[in-house]
Amino acid sequence: MANTHRYGFRFLRNLWGGDVPEVEVLPIASGYQPNTGTPNTDVNLNIGDPVTKLETGAVQLCTIGSGDATTTERVYGIVVGFPQVLISGAIRPNAFYPGGTVYGSGLAPYTLQTKVAVIPVVGREFEVDTQLAGGASLNTYEEWQAAVGSVATFVYSPINTTSSNPKANPLIDETSLTDATASSLQLRVNGIGRIDDKQDFTLANVALRVVFNAVQESPIRTAGGFDES
Repeated sequence: MANTHRYGFRFLRNLWGGDVPEVEVLPIASGYQPNTGTPNTDVNLNIGDPVTKLETGAVQLCTIGSGDATTTERVYGIVVGFPQVLISGAIRPNAFYPGGTVYGSGLAPYTLQTKVAVIPVVGREFEVDTQLAGGASLNTYEEWQAAVGSVATFVYSPINTTSSNPKANPLIDETSLTDATASSLQLRVNGIGRIDDKQDFTLANVALRVVFNAVQESPIRTAGGFDES
């Protein structure tokens, strides 16, 4: 039986203690249309999507392949909600951000801004599914376990593209797993997902625990631990 696919990056735990992650509410620019890049698909923003923060303070869907040695764009946080979106002339919470939503120009007026809630990735562990089956070298529990400590990139595999809520569908690219570039790829594998051996390791959508290895903001060590400000 195929593994059940669960969407996006799912929060698991704070690495430095505490159970509840700090959520930050940030704006999305008026008219912003998320696009997966490769493949070139317009999508909505959904809970579980990785975003990057712009110099304006607004956020947008993070470009795939970002965070490696050839680009400066890196993940800031993972979307966990949309507390304020202009829908049919009314401002209200929504389950997703409809791509291209216009409320004004840029970030004005601030009273009508689209708001997105994100969990910053620094100091947090997430779970994410693999894109495809791992093949002959990654088809047993022990082989996936041996991948712990490897780094990898994520990819988008858009779904629901003909519906009212097309989704970017971020997944870990199992073909990119490597120990050779330990400081340059976006993700580091921390372990097998919460369901552990209750999944088929020969198929796609193997759940893995990951941390973001290349992030937009770095933690600052303080006397009491780490400060993300």
